[in-house]
Amino acid sequence: MQAYNKTELENYFLAEEAEKLYVKKFLSKERLEELKKKLNQLKFNNNILFRFLFFLLGIFLFSTVIGAFSVVLFSMGTERFEIMAFFYAIVAYVGLEILVKMKFFRHGLDDSFIIIAQIAFLIGVGIASESPFPVFVFMIILGLFFAIRFMHTISAVFAYIGLLGLFVFAILENDLLPKFYLSFFCFIIAVVVYLTAVYFRKNQNLYPYFKTLDVIRMLTLLLGYLAVNYLVVREIASELMDLDVSLESDIPFAVIFYCLTFLIPLVYFFFGIKRKDKIILYAGLITLVLGYSSIRYYYSILPLEYVMVIGGILLFGLAYFSIQILKNKTEGVTFKPDRDTNNSFLLNAQVLLTVANATTPPPANSSPMDFGGGGFSGGGAGEKF
Repeated sequence: MQAYNKTELENYFLAEEAEKLYVKKFLSKERLEELKKKLNQLKFNNNILFRFLFFLLGIFLFSTVIGAFSVVLFSMGTERFEIMAFFYAIVAYVGLEILVKMKFFRHGLDDSFIIIAQIAFLIGVGIASESPFPVFVFMIILGLFFAIRFMHTISAVFAYIGLLGLFVFAILENDLLPKFYLSFFCFIIAVVVYLTAVYFRKNQNLYPYFKTLDVIRMLTLLLGYLAVNYLVVREIASELMDLDVSLESDIPFAVIFYCLTFLIPLVYFFFGIKRKDKIILYAGLITLVLGYSSIRYYYSILPLEYVMVIGGILLFGLAYFSIQILKNKTEGVTFKPDRDTNNSFLLNAQVLLTVANATTPPPANSSPMDFGGGGFSGGGAGEKF
């Protein structure tokens, strides 16, 4: 099912692990370069900026190709836009397979052809069916296909969005469930997808998909929280169910959504620290900010400047006491530097600041020639008139 050669994929991930070992100071720079020369690697881009630039280049190349085909199709009198969209999807997929044969992997060029192939096909399905339902179905199918075959993370995100869109459409348009239960249903979907991703993440044979699974985990944590966030639920209830929510009234089950808005971030914090999982911990930080912003959007107790000052004092106190507790620990959650972090930028900044602040005395005049008085075998003038 995978489009890439198994040995070349193993070499790519071996080089990636070697980079991590180098960052953690377990591997020297010379040894890293030696390993990279021995491995027959794929053409990839770890730099996000370069990958995005090549992505734009791929879009430009594809637009150039389909521009020529469009002239031919329009000259033949073709007015079926869905046929043109399907044709463009096929062209993009053929170009993608050619790039795979040329060993492009997570490079940027291949990303553009993967996304274009899916979008063009979905546009064709939408024009032909004139309904969102088959679009969501093919969004799931194509997303899973490209995510599995080409190990593409954004395609997996497309599949998850298609899954959510499919059930939301079924509930809203076909009355599969009462509309108010939409938020609970989306939360359940997020939990199921998260547990599925965690289950596959434990299988070491699926190591090429670990990054994709981590992104899906983060996405489900955030979208699952937004599904039961008080602000989101209240606004959706006002739009979809025509509820007139005023200061005297509130949405049904408001107490539950109040509790979940603040309880879920705390649960994320607890499991993130207990399992030493950065993804859950980061999700806890983001959702905590969202939860506070959601409540403050409706209920403002203090002016914003007072809230910022008080919040800063509390955070400073929490950080100080946390450092005092964790600074002597050597395992688990500690205050020791993380070996996964590349500190070269921080070290370079420290060196620059040290050099900039250093006070160097002016150089003394150490010339061996004593001018004046006619010394040094010369007939110069003396110091007196």
